Amino acid sequence: MKNIRVVAAVAILAVTFISFKGVQKHKTAEKAEMTAFFDDCIIDLEAQLQTSLENDKLNPNDIRLVEIDEEVNLGFDAFEYLPIVFDAYASAELTEQDFKIFESEEEVDLGFDTAAYLPSDFDAYAL
Repeated sequence: MKNIRVVAAVAILAVTFISFKGVQKHKTAEKAEMTAFFDDCIIDLEAQLQTSLENDKLNPNDIRLVEIDEEVNLGFDAFEYLPIVFDAYASAELTEQDFKIFESEEEVDLGFDTAAYLPSDFDAYAL
């Protein structure tokens, strides 16, 4: 009976050690896979950085500009609504007076006196 117990204990110990060895092999294999994955990522990153540096050395004269002239159909003839002597390019030199904006402030009547609801020293434009 003692021999059976010893053999069973040795068998259990052997199985336990074998399972630990399998776990260790699995961890080693997993670590190798992760290292290979990150090595690939680093290689890709280095290639992207190299490409980026090469693009920074790009000569602006090497860039070609392609303009596509498309005709816009408004559904009506715009020339019918323009003056006869209209020239869109006539005054290419614009001044500040050409862009003068006229703002008309309208007084809004709320139907009650707002001063009664505000502090006596209230100034809406004070900083």
